[in-house]
Amino acid sequence: MWGVAPAADAVIRRAMDSVSTTSLQSGRAAALRSRPSGGPALLLLLLLSLVLPAVASAQTGSVSGRVRSDDGRPIEGALARLFPVADSTREEFTLSAALGFFAFRNVAPGDYVLTLSQFGLRDHREELTVAAGTPTRVEITLLTAPIEIEGLTVEAERSRARTRFEEEAGITVQEIGSEALKSIPVIAESDPLRAIEVLPGVTSVSDFSASFNVRGGSADQNLILLDEVPIFSPFHLGNIFSVFNADMIDRVELQSGGFPAEYGGRVSSVLTVASDPGDGDFGVDAGVSVLATRVAMKGALPESAAEKLGFTATRARASVRRSYLDLLIKPVADFPYHLSDLQGVFEAWTEGGSRLRFVGYSGRDIVDLSGIADTPVPIRWWWGNDAIGGSWTQSMSGGTSMAFRAGFSRFGSDLEFPEVDAEFQTGIEQATIGADLEHHPSWATRWKSGVAVNRVAFDNGLLGGGASFLDQKGSGIEVAAYSQIHWDPSPDWLVEGGLRADYWRPNAGETEATLSPRFAVRRFLRNRSSAVRLAVGRYSQFIHSTRDEEFPFGLDTWVLAGAEAPRIVSDQVQLGAESFFGDDDAWFASLEGYFRTFDGVASVNAAEDPNDPMDGLVAGEGDAYGVDLYIKRDRGTTTGWLSVSLLKTERSFPDTRVGVEPQPWITYPPVFDRRFEVDLVLRRPLGWWGLEAGVRANFGSGLPYTRPLGTFHIYRTQFVTGALDADDGDAVVLGPRNGARYPPRHRLDLSLRRTITRSWGTMTPYLSVINVYNQKNVLFYFFDYQADPPVRQGVSMIPFLPTVGFEVSF
Repeated sequence: MWGVAPAADAVIRRAMDSVSTTSLQSGRAAALRSRPSGGPALLLLLLLSLVLPAVASAQTGSVSGRVRSDDGRPIEGALARLFPVADSTREEFTLSAALGFFAFRNVAPGDYVLTLSQFGLRDHREELTVAAGTPTRVEITLLTAPIEIEGLTVEAERSRARTRFEEEAGITVQEIGSEALKSIPVIAESDPLRAIEVLPGVTSVSDFSASFNVRGGSADQNLILLDEVPIFSPFHLGNIFSVFNADMIDRVELQSGGFPAEYGGRVSSVLTVASDPGDGDFGVDAGVSVLATRVAMKGALPESAAEKLGFTATRARASVRRSYLDLLIKPVADFPYHLSDLQGVFEAWTEGGSRLRFVGYSGRDIVDLSGIADTPVPIRWWWGNDAIGGSWTQSMSGGTSMAFRAGFSRFGSDLEFPEVDAEFQTGIEQATIGADLEHHPSWATRWKSGVAVNRVAFDNGLLGGGASFLDQKGSGIEVAAYSQIHWDPSPDWLVEGGLRADYWRPNAGETEATLSPRFAVRRFLRNRSSAVRLAVGRYSQFIHSTRDEEFPFGLDTWVLAGAEAPRIVSDQVQLGAESFFGDDDAWFASLEGYFRTFDGVASVNAAEDPNDPMDGLVAGEGDAYGVDLYIKRDRGTTTGWLSVSLLKTERSFPDTRVGVEPQPWITYPPVFDRRFEVDLVLRRPLGWWGLEAGVRANFGSGLPYTRPLGTFHIYRTQFVTGALDADDGDAVVLGPRNGARYPPRHRLDLSLRRTITRSWGTMTPYLSVINVYNQKNVLFYFFDYQADPPVRQGVSMIPFLPTVGFEVSF
């Protein structure tokens, strides 16, 4: 049908089978350093994908083009629709990419209608003729026509979801747009990292931490990006809130599995916080919550300044946020804590459609108890992030683009104890430079390759009384290169293959090289409304956090792979089915199973030798498997989603506490092994007083913990008399590691928002209620074995907690 000979089709199937088989092979330390098999088969698949579409193109055509605004700026996210003149029900659609490029492939010859639309711009409609074997290219300009359309963010989110469904073979992505983000009940104010807790496969250890775990991975295995810049430990108030200001965010995208070869550096997930530069018009968004006050302003460069710099269009947004309680009560008392942050994004376009983009963030938390009288712990403590990144994307003909990027990100913390002259410092920083090339060699093929160089360094130190008790420093250079290809062999199939090479050279320890093949295939069903998909791949990571995830508070302390820590390699496979259904595809459902192995995970060494600076961590391995169900409705009066997650994950480490050689291995569930979790998120206008309600209901099975079984007095033998004397202390007898579980947790949260529209803008007061029925979910237990009988006391998480806030936009 598509001009592909049966023999060639068989070769492709054999190549795909070979790649998917070899990608699932796992190995331990020695095997991970060797070259992965499956390379020749993957190369054969890539070569065939370049040759065979030329044969198939003799029977079909394509429609592609670029869409711009009347000021010459390429339009991202414009909705392009294509349907035959004789039958408007046979409609296909796609979204324009970052540089305004869009394409329809596998188009049968005939007469068609092409329409493009975007909020605030006039719709475009034209008729065109598609000929077999001949690409049809158009250049389109959308004129400004400001109008108000309700549900704009939801419609854009729907379009991106459908486009990913149509054009991505194996990646698992869930998105939360800005409107949905603000409707989810919150502790103080909208928080992207708190919001993703409601997505399938995501586990949160406690209410007091915004850290998250994805599909059995630890929290440090999540790559968190502000646009393209990595952010380390992005938390305010000791992990309770994230550093991201919701007024600056367009959307949050979580890639929980199957991400292609262009992504590296972490093995569990990729979370992208996409900044919103605005539309170029002046505007202000401001708000006050129980946490902080904030102001965000958007606008553009003056036209004369933009023209001198060679830009046809610019847009920018910047925000400032600060907590206010210390200032509010200062006349009466000293409050020892405050936070502040700055965030900004700038975007400019040239006449040729190229884009320049900058993003930046700087934030600090400061706790100062040193000047407060009678404080039991007179400390001075600050921590925070700084990040800046820039990119230049060069637009070329045929949808080809070249992107250059550079960035710098760092996290630091300094904890001082002035009375005892002690200080603990920790820090991590990364500098990145890279380039990517995306090309469309044929109507059925999209190819992307890139290189990047990262320099990462950490510094951990403990000083006291003029002496250094810990001086832990290290750095490393990572060179990464990847190539990936997307192939549409027919309307019923999508195939993606890729290969990533990571070379890691630490300043101390062995050099590591990892080849990571990635492969995914999608089979469409029900006229491309349903699909089944398979994705396999290998992922590597060269950084660890030594923070104990069992403790709900605290900050990350980072170390690098090398002499002190191992490299992490994870082999992963996932198989799923998904479908749009209902009137106008109002519903979407997906069911996906996965299996992951983790080689090189690290844990704190319980029997660390203080005289050996290299044995602070012990290397181990682990695995995780589970099933995620996701059902979403984004049309109608009531919208929202249901997520159900089943998970089992384990870790295995040498037991360093037993004092025998060889050390036996112990296997146990990590603290984030939540076997079952359900989240329901709903959003609905109430129809009176202009109120909109948001609901989040959660149920999760209990997390594991190590239960103490009892205590005993310590006795030592006197060497002179041989008598036993009681030592001054007791010891605890522990049960199996993480062998017990806390009770299941469940919670109901509600929010109410009312948007009041005035001629100058809008006002939105809101109320959030966390834990509506005041469920006492257990954070941890205290055991008192001195009492008779012994007593167990529980410490609960967040109780019934109402918070209010106010937002204004003009």
